[in-house]
Parts: sequence; C-alpha cells; structure tokens
Amino acid sequence: MNARRAWSLLTVEGTRQYGGNTGYDDDPSSVYRYDSDVANHLQMQAGDVVIIRSKANVIGVAEIETIEKGVGHKDRLRCPRCRATNIKRRARKLPAWSCKFGHAFDEPLNEPVEVTTFAAHYGATFIPAGNTISVGHLHEAVLRPSDQMSIKEIDLAKLEPVFGSGSAIDALIRRFAKRLVVPEEADTDPAGAGVSIIEARRRVMREIAMRRGQARFRARLIRRYGAQCQISGCRFPGLVEAAHILAYSASEDNSVGNGVLLRSDLHTLFDLGLLGIDPASLRVAFHPALQSAGYAEFEGRVLFVNSSGGPSRKALAERWQFFNEHLPGTSDT
Repeated sequence: MNARRAWSLLTVEGTRQYGGNTGYDDDPSSVYRYDSDVANHLQMQAGDVVIIRSKANVIGVAEIETIEKGVGHKDRLRCPRCRATNIKRRARKLPAWSCKFGHAFDEPLNEPVEVTTFAAHYGATFIPAGNTISVGHLHEAVLRPSDQMSIKEIDLAKLEPVFGSGSAIDALIRRFAKRLVVPEEADTDPAGAGVSIIEARRRVMREIAMRRGQARFRARLIRRYGAQCQISGCRFPGLVEAAHILAYSASEDNSVGNGVLLRSDLHTLFDLGLLGIDPASLRVAFHPALQSAGYAEFEGRVLFVNSSGGPSRKALAERWQFFNEHLPGTSDT
C-alpha cells in the first residue's frame, strides 16, 4: 500500500482555463476533473485527503473515494504567432487575447488533442470549510510551491492547528493519520496534548524504518564476520552492535563495507572518535586517556575480518582522520 498524501486542488464552479486548455467541468463539492497534461496527475490516489479551493477561498476538505480514468479530447488554445499555450483573454483591451510573449490577437488557434482524463470523486466525505481556513494558510502548507500548478502536495500536519480539534475535519485528519503506512505498530500517543497526530505517526514510521534497517545491517555484518565483536571477540548477543563507519545520517550507507561489529562500549568510543582503525593495517588505536581505563589490552589489535576483504578502506580512512583529530595536540580545545 502506498503512503497517503494530501493535496490542494484549484477549482472554480463551472469551467476553468489554464495552459491553453479550454476548461474542466468541476463540481467542487463532489468531483474534481483533470487530465494527463496536469502536473501530479499520476500522484493522487484513493484515500488521499484533498482541500478544494478557488482563487480566493477554501471551499472544503474531503477524502478521495475513487478516481475514474478515461480517454477524451480537449481543445488546446495557442497563440497564432508563436504557438505559446500561456495565453489570456483580456477584459478591457483589444485585440481580445494575448500570450506571455506580448503578442495580441483576436482569436487563438484551436488545436484538439487526445488526453487521459481523470475524475476524483469525494462527494460522500466532503466537508465545507466555512471560515475555518484561508487560502493563505493553505499556501503555507504547500511542499513545493508553484503558481503554475493546480494540484499541489501539502503537509497536512501544518494545518492541524488551523482546523482545531473536535470538528468533522479533525476526524478526517485522524483517519488520514491512522492510514499512514507503517510496517508494524509501535507505542505512541498520537492524540497527546499539543502534539500533531500526523507528525507523531510519521515519527513512528521513521523509528521503525531505522530499527528495521539497522537489524538488516547487523544481520549482513554477522553473516560476514560471525556473531562477535571484531576487536574484543565478545560473543554475547546483547552486547555486540552494528556500528556504521561513516554515520548513516550523512552517508545513508547500510552496506557491509560501511560497518563493523563492536561491543557496545567500543561502539560508543568509536562514535566519539576515541577509537580508530588504521585503514592500512587494520590495527586498533585508542585515545591515550583510555589506556588506564581497561582498554590497553586492545591497543594495536588487528581488526578481525574472518577471511573476508574487511570493511571499506576509504570509509576507514575518513574515520581514521576523525580519530586523529581527537588526539592530544591536534585539537583547538
């Protein structure tokens, strides 16, 4: 199942014209029509939340029930001089039409084209917005602002404070949050005071993804090196951890080349830059302050690689530099 998303849909009662298209016949309280020429036309899906707006007002909020797909034709209007589709009918000037390049003309060229048509139906879930939310609020929630798009993705979490709690729209938001895809349930209180229920659900998703990614990373390292710390030889499962050589937050690298298996305390020292692994010899080195703290026995020990090629030397070299920067005489502090 794909993750649920939220959208701002520009509409008007009757027909609307954009990009040389003669119009779409919308009913803002029940259906939104668009076609394959519209940006994001393949991104919306049933279950997504949509906020329908005109140029001046937010009309309502709904959840897409179905999307009907078809084939149709439409008239595409162009400038007769440069064939641009960005044209406008002028209210007070003659000639009646002009294009974005300043060409004026009496009538545009009419170029019929075949398109895939879409009709997003949401009438059963439509909730009038009233005065709850303004177009300005909606603009602030847009993820990738563009004046040229009638379908814009929004971050629904940013609108939660605007809608308030206890309303029909709040119930719709809670339903949206519950349908956000997570691999498994985790302990959370999405309805906690002052906490966005959508952001709470997103946090659960991130935590689960990181936990599962770490578990797979550790399993790959164990298959390569065996279930033991590569420095101390410790085999107690609860103490042996998968350590990234280059931090995952920066590298997004969960490959075996970017990891070593370390006892939990050694993992902490490695992350702090107080333990290093020479990329040339694979010998282990500790910060001098640790020599009297029970780590002298590991100084100079060669990293166990179990007859494999071992970790990435390039990654180790970057980490080795980080370790050396923490040695006495190399720091500004």
